[in-house]
Amino acid sequence: MVDGLTMNNSGVSEPEPETMESIMEQIDSVNIHRGSVVEGTVVDAREDGWLVDVGYKCEGFLPRREWSHRAIVEKVGEPQVGDRIRVQVTNVGQGEEAQLNLSRWRCEFDERWNALEEKLAQSDVIEVEGIRKVKGGLIVDCCGLEGFIPISHLAEEGRGINPANLVGKTFPVKLVEKDRRKRRLVLSRRSILDEEMASLREEFYANVHEGDILEGEVSSITSFGVFVNLGAMEGLVHITELSWQRGAKAKDLVQKGDKVKVKVIGIDRENNRVSLSLKQAQEDPWVGVTSRWTVGQRTKGVVTNLADFGAFVEIEPGVEGLIHIGDLSWSRVKHPKEVLKKGQEVEVVILEVDGDRRRIGLGLKQLNDPWANVSEKYSKDQVVTVKVVRLADFGAFVEIEDGVEGLIHISQLSRQRVEKPSDVLREGQEVQAKILEVNPSEKRIRLSLRALEEPTGEERHEERREERRRRPAREDHGHSRQQGYVQQQEEFSFTIGDHLNLNR
Repeated sequence: MVDGLTMNNSGVSEPEPETMESIMEQIDSVNIHRGSVVEGTVVDAREDGWLVDVGYKCEGFLPRREWSHRAIVEKVGEPQVGDRIRVQVTNVGQGEEAQLNLSRWRCEFDERWNALEEKLAQSDVIEVEGIRKVKGGLIVDCCGLEGFIPISHLAEEGRGINPANLVGKTFPVKLVEKDRRKRRLVLSRRSILDEEMASLREEFYANVHEGDILEGEVSSITSFGVFVNLGAMEGLVHITELSWQRGAKAKDLVQKGDKVKVKVIGIDRENNRVSLSLKQAQEDPWVGVTSRWTVGQRTKGVVTNLADFGAFVEIEPGVEGLIHIGDLSWSRVKHPKEVLKKGQEVEVVILEVDGDRRRIGLGLKQLNDPWANVSEKYSKDQVVTVKVVRLADFGAFVEIEDGVEGLIHISQLSRQRVEKPSDVLREGQEVQAKILEVNPSEKRIRLSLRALEEPTGEERHEERREERRRRPAREDHGHSRQQGYVQQQEEFSFTIGDHLNLNR
């Protein structure tokens, strides 16, 4: 052998056959130690892992748990026999039972973390991609590593967002916290958005003033109003500024995502709040109301609200009038709900129009006046059946027919002295009364119970005396004597029945 070569019969040199010693020397020359990153070939697949030939004196074992890690965004599948893979040596055994332990995810993690560090050294803003929604926030792909964005850091301050809306989307973030040992990455999208919004707000405040009409998009609907996205910031349309119509509901007027025109009615720069109005961006329905509605005009409307003092009726969109409780019915009404109900369509007559004060007075009872032909149905001395509707200190109000009431004065309740009307009558009682006066122009009828009672003997005697006093005196003396004689007879025409009635 010369320099490791041998000569065959033909005189050609051949390499010296490898011996076990030469193979061991080659293996020992490979620099394998804990932490080394080497490339090898998968030579066998087992249930608990893979055998990998990395050029060492024994094959390395890669457990399945060392293939990947939750901190890594995995984009490749498990290896097959014959695949070339890069691994990190985690343990090098010695002796006859020496074993080489390997890990793939550890070298992957180190490489990706180093790449992240390099990017952060160049800029504090990095691009990430949303992976999945988790409790409390969003998991993102940051340089192949999983990072976490708390839900409070997903949107600008004061606004909420559904983390699921960012899954699959790429967006910039800033680093909040990183811990290599704990493999922890916490990021923030809000800090970038806040900076962008601060710049946009400054531009907004410089160009927008109260009274401006802007176009925006309905971003959310609440019980107290509607939020409208104006681009640089959101403004609130309070429920009272939604419509000129009373009691209008937000969900009946707009939907989320609708494009709307709004008027700026307030700017609070200190608290970053903008107050908006939908109705003021539209024409005011009260403008020109006096030219459209006149006293005495009849129309139809819808009852929008009932109050103790009356009923509100919308006679055109955004224009309401009030039917005072006294104009609901000719009969006594304790509450408007006795006559009307909310949502009911009614015919009304215009009683008053005040455009400056935005008031329209309406009447319901004026459509049918029961006093119109009272003088034709009722006359003096007519006896009618009435119903007591209420009692007062000075007398009793009685209903002659629907909408027509009369008064029985306390002095006309009885021929006897009456201290209070409740001593004689009670509400709801039906009695007969005699009409003393009918006055349709003043809507007044006076009645009497006393006129239907029989007078006592003393009362008849007093009536006769009163009648004689009213007789005219005659100059004829003879006639006077005769008259005196007759008068004397009349004064003593007092019967036993009169005496009994008087004692009684």
